[in-house]
Amino acid sequence: MMFPARRLAALLASLAIGASGAGDPIAPQEVSVTQRARNAIDNGLAWLRQNQQPDGDWPHGTNAGTTAIASLAVMAFLARGHTPGEGPFGDAINTAVDFVLKSQQSEGAKKGLLAYDDSNAVMYEHGISTVMLAEVYGMVDDARRARIDRALALAVQVILDAQAAEKSNPDDRGGWRYVPRSPDADISCTGWQLMALRAAANCGAAVPAGALRSGLDYVKRCAVSAGGFSYQSRRGDPNQARTGTGILSVILLGGDKNSAEISRAGDYLLANPADRAVDFYYYAIYYDAQALNQLGGRYWQTLYPGLVDHLLTLQQTDGVFLPEGGGQETDLGPAYRTSMAVLALCVPYRYLPLYQAEK
Repeated sequence: MMFPARRLAALLASLAIGASGAGDPIAPQEVSVTQRARNAIDNGLAWLRQNQQPDGDWPHGTNAGTTAIASLAVMAFLARGHTPGEGPFGDAINTAVDFVLKSQQSEGAKKGLLAYDDSNAVMYEHGISTVMLAEVYGMVDDARRARIDRALALAVQVILDAQAAEKSNPDDRGGWRYVPRSPDADISCTGWQLMALRAAANCGAAVPAGALRSGLDYVKRCAVSAGGFSYQSRRGDPNQARTGTGILSVILLGGDKNSAEISRAGDYLLANPADRAVDFYYYAIYYDAQALNQLGGRYWQTLYPGLVDHLLTLQQTDGVFLPEGGGQETDLGPAYRTSMAVLALCVPYRYLPLYQAEK
């Protein structure tokens, strides 16, 4: 799989790269961001810069090491319009990118895996980190871009090989789960791998169309007839995070956003907004904000302002966001929460190429 060493003209045009100052790096596009939300975003990013470790990573709460936190933090900086090597956050971005690149496994069965610890959920961090490297690809200097070329080629192959692993249940074909050779699949991990493949394709990767179709088919099998998306194909109940993942995956992979399954999923979010203490709150508001951006219309207008209002009540004066909801997410630490919150608040800017809605 080959990646061009040049910047793609279309990608650069969509990035609208400009100066990266401490105030407004680039003017917001179409949908305004309130001054209160801008302050929260900038304070959150300032906290991330101040709490970055010398190796480019951030603390992970009680969890073991992972490349996912650094990758989410980089995307949070990019989502505000900041770029590598420029402005007050340029060095923080470059250092985090370097940390992720250094963490890629270079040999053996794990070759290409963007994970430096042997956790039981490495495909999550691999997918998230692959998305980040593809998103930052058109912004970095030539030397880093060459390194990202090599890293992405290996990372995409890991994703394709994991998708091809034999599944115990035919309904799980096309999907991914926690580890590369998993015999089953879930919508959450699958969503990240599909976003990674799509982002890599934006950089010129020769991603097989069949892999994307198979992944999309898996996501569609998670659609619940009463509305929303379940955790696994044809089994389980929907929730906010799963439904946001399903909506985003289907639309970004070319599915019809006016289809019955997507309309029912949007209606599920209307009836069950993620502006209260739900399990995996920050994960839910990240995916729901992105899904609402894709849906637009009444879904965006009804739900997104409330999501922002509730989120802003959780930020402390130092810029970090408090724990909310339940589940294992409470153990992931303040850098995770702050990065996810900033990503949700920055959706109206539409600076991350992967998530730009077609208008």
